[in-house]
Amino acid sequence: MNLVKQINFTSCGQACIAMIADKPIEKVIEDMKTDGPTSIGQLIDILDKYGIPHAERNTRISRKNPEPYPFSILTVHTNEGYTHWTLLYNGKYYDPEFGLIEGEYTYGRITSFLGIYTAN
Repeated sequence: MNLVKQINFTSCGQACIAMIADKPIEKVIEDMKTDGPTSIGQLIDILDKYGIPHAERNTRISRKNPEPYPFSILTVHTNEGYTHWTLLYNGKYYDPEFGLIEGEYTYGRITSFLGIYTAN
């Protein structure tokens, strides 16, 4: 997995998809028709377009689901108060804003995840 940094404050979703699909972020932005904020529905749509298998829906972190899948797009509520997408892969966080993070994720609270069913 290669880290892809977001190109502006709101392109974290596109950067996560670029990492998963192994495509340039510019191509993902073109295919998604936005470099702005993205919803889970938009992320699922582009994963489908690229033929990347994934969970049916975003799963909330809870007692029933206390940990994200080893390969997941994570919903993070940052310490600064905004919502952010980041990627978990092989025990490391590939964060489009903050970089590669090994160990504990300290930039916010992970609240949900979308499992990805393929290895990159």
